Amino acid sequence: MKKNVVFVALAASASILLASCGSTKIAIQEHSPVAVFSIVGNSQVPWVADDPNNPDEADADGVLSSVVNKLIDGQNPEIVTALDRLDYADDSIHQILPEITGCEVLEKNVVLSSEGYDELKPSYFNLLASTKTATGYKDLTTLGSKNARIAMSKIGAKSAIVLNFTFQKKLLKGNKWNGELCGLVTMKAKLLNERGKELLNKTYVAQTTERTKISSHKYDKDSFVNTLKEGIDSAIRMFALEFVDNSTVTEEVSEAKGQAIALPARSESGAEESAPATESPAEPAKAE
Repeated sequence: MKKNVVFVALAASASILLASCGSTKIAIQEHSPVAVFSIVGNSQVPWVADDPNNPDEADADGVLSSVVNKLIDGQNPEIVTALDRLDYADDSIHQILPEITGCEVLEKNVVLSSEGYDELKPSYFNLLASTKTATGYKDLTTLGSKNARIAMSKIGAKSAIVLNFTFQKKLLKGNKWNGELCGLVTMKAKLLNERGKELLNKTYVAQTTERTKISSHKYDKDSFVNTLKEGIDSAIRMFALEFVDNSTVTEEVSEAKGQAIALPARSESGAEESAPATESPAEPAKAE
């Protein structure tokens, strides 16, 4: 009987300990300055597949399909603005992360011009996928802990960030001939400490609030790709909010479900532009 009581008491203590550890926020200021090591993203904006197992709805972002699409529709804004989206994400992470967390993010030129970064070898993980990197960056999707540690030591960083984006379009109403669509931004974010170990590895999903009308199988693609900026900002805000007390950011995150809400996109000048409300809330962040 005593053994059972002791076991129950130990189990309860372990549960409390695990729960408290799981809810502990990472103090990113203690891992500052932060270096952005890599920003990668798909080169097109395919539809979200209703059935991922259906070959007719296969991901259209492979190397072969991308080459074909560029030959057929080389002026498609969803294709030609691929680099612009990633460069915007680069600006956003450098602006939003320090604003929300108070940490220091090293300037891009400091990181990319360093000997430590120059010695890093690009990843071959996305070799068969049509991806791009933000201007000046390498694809470091599979960066090893040893190489990350050495690079951070030479750069003078105490942590490093690797971001991998997937941009998609999602049908909200009607069909692809006549209906409404929005953008879906999925961001996989990794934060490594100065020893090259992962402090955080999560996926964030942000659905843009602005709807784009489809009429006779056509829609304003220039307008649509511009809405993706809001999704980028929302995903980065969700990432930044991992490092702060939720009680202080109730205006930016729905505490009940942990969902990203309608957040304004940054303008070119750094100011914020208002975004229209939506009937469909963004999908919650998903832990990997």
